[in-house]
Amino acid sequence: MNRIDIAPSEGRGLGGRRFAVASLMVLGATACGDLDVLNTNAPTVETLTGSPTREVMARAATGIFAQSFNDVGTEIQFYALYGREGYNLLGNDPRETGEQIRGPQDPTGRNSGIWQGQYSAIRTINTYLEALPSTSGLSDVERRASAGFAKTMKASHLHRLAVRTGQHGIPLDVDRPITAEPAPFVSFSAALETVSALLDEALADLQAGGASFPFTVAPGYAGFDTPTTFAQFNRALAAKVLVHRATFVGCTACWGQASTAMEASFVTTGGLPESLAAGVYFGYSSAAGEPANPVSEPLSNDRLWVHPSLLSGAQFQPDGSADRRLLSKVSDAGRTRNLNDLIGTHKPTLFNNPANPAVANLGAPIPRIVNEELLLLRSEIRWNTGDRPGAIDDLNLVRFHAGGLAPAGVTAGSGSEDFVTELLYNRTYSLMWTQGTRWIDARRYNRLSTLPLDRPGDSLFEHMIVPANECSARGLSSPCAPAIS
Repeated sequence: MNRIDIAPSEGRGLGGRRFAVASLMVLGATACGDLDVLNTNAPTVETLTGSPTREVMARAATGIFAQSFNDVGTEIQFYALYGREGYNLLGNDPRETGEQIRGPQDPTGRNSGIWQGQYSAIRTINTYLEALPSTSGLSDVERRASAGFAKTMKASHLHRLAVRTGQHGIPLDVDRPITAEPAPFVSFSAALETVSALLDEALADLQAGGASFPFTVAPGYAGFDTPTTFAQFNRALAAKVLVHRATFVGCTACWGQASTAMEASFVTTGGLPESLAAGVYFGYSSAAGEPANPVSEPLSNDRLWVHPSLLSGAQFQPDGSADRRLLSKVSDAGRTRNLNDLIGTHKPTLFNNPANPAVANLGAPIPRIVNEELLLLRSEIRWNTGDRPGAIDDLNLVRFHAGGLAPAGVTAGSGSEDFVTELLYNRTYSLMWTQGTRWIDARRYNRLSTLPLDRPGDSLFEHMIVPANECSARGLSSPCAPAIS
């Protein structure tokens, strides 16, 4: 048997490096009475840091791809609640209509989530990067390609964590022995700046990485499966992070940097409307043992519901029908669900069977970043770098090709507040139920107060809070804010 060191409680354990690099780890019932279980899925950390081979590192890369799925479903569902994209009205957990809608946020409850899985993935990547120089069977060019891939994936995890916690910050220096003191928290601004720097470092590696990766690239990356094309994905992420830096923490210089990154991404106005969907996806599967789409469910299920404000807030096509994005992503359930005075009549079915939206499709991919989002990001960038006509052009392309809508009422001469209102409308309907866009956008433009409150006493949250175990590991009482305390 191989010893698999299960990650300890959040906080002190997240800085350690004793873990198994695994794509999927089955911890079945055992009569051993300890934590010695057979790991049949991936090499152990000892294998990686000893004398790893090309084949071992290829399996480890598969593990990195697999861990990118960590918390995707949770993010979509939690952020939908916080941003009033929808509700969970199944009724088996009162926190979904209580703590997560009304508060107070509990650092030991649901608000401790979307954390440990991300740091577990980062630890995997740190060990992979440490092992690259001593790997046998890899050329120097292949090492650079592998490093560029891994650093891009690590930056993505750090970005997700930073957005989760906002001004409370996150720990960055987590590549520490398990006996070391917990990593200090850094500010939101410093975290995002580190993400940008890591993406730029990854780009340099990818540009020196030759024609192919020395491992199989995961489903969902079709068209982005070489160092050169993966670099376009890297630049798309870089542009998005820079826009977040500009709006969340006031980095004025980031607008120009975002423009440069965007032009090196895969953004395009060619091939519309089909090219709106071009990009990178979380590639789910309906096969046994593979990750399944976590938010696709039958129309008869009572779990996930669309917030009524998305129905009433949709703009109309010239023929009087609602925004095509709403019509294609939402279905009338044929019934009304009322749970604790939260009411649902329509369900998100954008990931269901295209031929029959009432039926779930567990193999439906979820967009990670696609051209439709890039066009809207470029519109935002252009507005803030002096190209207002170009910003309106990009906005109207998405309105027409995705929503079937007439040109926006805003023009190059409109005020910035009016432009932002129109931009956020389109981002909500283009990206609904994929990444919590409505909540994130409301936060970065100080528009949380515009989100609906359905019951007296309900709340709107600026961010998720620091998990209690991270506070206690640092001798702080919960809730805590280590980066600003």
